[in-house]
Amino acid sequence: MKATLAAALFVMACGGSRSEKAATPPVTKAKPSHHAPDDDRPPGELVTDKVVAMNSDKNTRPPTEFRKGTVNPITPPKPTKTATGFQVTFGHATITTPTVYDHEVIVSGGFSAKELYAYEIKTGKPLWGIDLHDDGPSSSACEDGQCVINTESCTIFAVDAKTGKLGWAYWLGDPLTSAPTIANGRVFAAYPATTGEGGKAAPTGANHVLAAFDLKTGKIDWQLWLDGDVMSAPVAVGEYVYVSTFAGTVIKLEQATGKVRYATKVKATSAPVVQFNDDGVESMYYTRRGEAEKNGEAEEMLIRADHNEPQTKYKAAAKKADYIDGKVQKKSAHAAKSQADDANNGFSGGAPMSAAASFAEDSVGVGSVSSIQGFQGSRVLRFGDKNVNTMGDEVVATDSDSGNTLWKFKLSGDTKSQGGFLGTAPLAAGDAVLLGTLDGNIVKLDPKTGKAVTTFPVGGAVRSQPVVDDGWIYVGTEDGKLVAIDTKDPTLTGWPTWGGNAQRTGIARR
Repeated sequence: MKATLAAALFVMACGGSRSEKAATPPVTKAKPSHHAPDDDRPPGELVTDKVVAMNSDKNTRPPTEFRKGTVNPITPPKPTKTATGFQVTFGHATITTPTVYDHEVIVSGGFSAKELYAYEIKTGKPLWGIDLHDDGPSSSACEDGQCVINTESCTIFAVDAKTGKLGWAYWLGDPLTSAPTIANGRVFAAYPATTGEGGKAAPTGANHVLAAFDLKTGKIDWQLWLDGDVMSAPVAVGEYVYVSTFAGTVIKLEQATGKVRYATKVKATSAPVVQFNDDGVESMYYTRRGEAEKNGEAEEMLIRADHNEPQTKYKAAAKKADYIDGKVQKKSAHAAKSQADDANNGFSGGAPMSAAASFAEDSVGVGSVSSIQGFQGSRVLRFGDKNVNTMGDEVVATDSDSGNTLWKFKLSGDTKSQGGFLGTAPLAAGDAVLLGTLDGNIVKLDPKTGKAVTTFPVGGAVRSQPVVDDGWIYVGTEDGKLVAIDTKDPTLTGWPTWGGNAQRTGIARR
């Protein structure tokens, strides 16, 4: 069967000119703070009916046929030994979060590259490499012997984890800026679409699609129109999958069917983290913009919302947030580098309209394809009875039940001039919290006190979450390197990919 007009247009965008501009739509011990429960949703917050209507039979369905992608085997660059492990230099573009799977570390060649590589975890021995024929591979999700990645330039790939051999690949849309997620034999991934089957216009308010693919075959199980691209990656918990869109909406769906359980318009600024209590009650943690920001200044806060039509239990850790303020960030070094990276990938005129970049710029202060793909935000780490997240210039720990601030760890640098976050989203390894920093270190924190226990030099700026396995840290740098560090502490383990697992749950297994 022939590809739909929409799929053909996506292919042309991937292979053609990209000049179309985007549419413009030290530790401090904190004093305990107390937050009264807030069970009232802001007016208009629950938008389930709107999302269901957008996806009703009255509207066109997203396209289901796509041109297939291809890969070719290539020779991986050789590693160099360092005093603490090894490193591989790929180029000068951002290397996103690598993935450790089945004794391999799987890593992209960078935002401006078209390659994916696998190295032996402790020796750095090259195992395989493939040319994806598309720029900007995402962080991988690996499960059941398969690794799945998106490339910003249009294509989702499923490859064999041991060999790199192609399973299936589709040219979905230009650009793809989130990473895929795997759960229960399905792959969840988002892509841009402004037309549906037969070239018919997408429903009003829809500009992206979330799809569920069979992990082994690539068969599409279901699709859902979205009001914006997905932040970071979908999140799979139990029988459900959750997304935050750059339009600020959080949506809960059934993994098997795509049925919408709820959708809330909450000015979300991070992917959600979800836990179910022993009694089956859902608790969701995410960050959001302030409800009534004053004097045009951005504000961010941490939210806990409970139950199946989420009621806000508390709002915590509220602070001014120039690190997600589009007006401020537009002048930063991060914005300039992201624009240069975009130009190297063919976006000389800025992000294409299909990216709906204005939503990302308005909500979290990033407007280039590179910076949208790289955005990991203030995403929460659920660690025992604590939430730990990086909010711009500091790491903040809060009590998960009350929202009380427990401690803060100040990060060095300047969010206005350097841009964005001065540290990555935290991760849990054994009984420690770790994160990468913009000044080129991995910092190990004591989760009880927030004090820095150890610092591991990386040798380059870090904006993407590191991973940790069996005492080894693996991290991608902003200047194009994979750095592997042997900490000599095998208790540091348990976080092999972005979000901690292929489901991207963000929850420490303790």
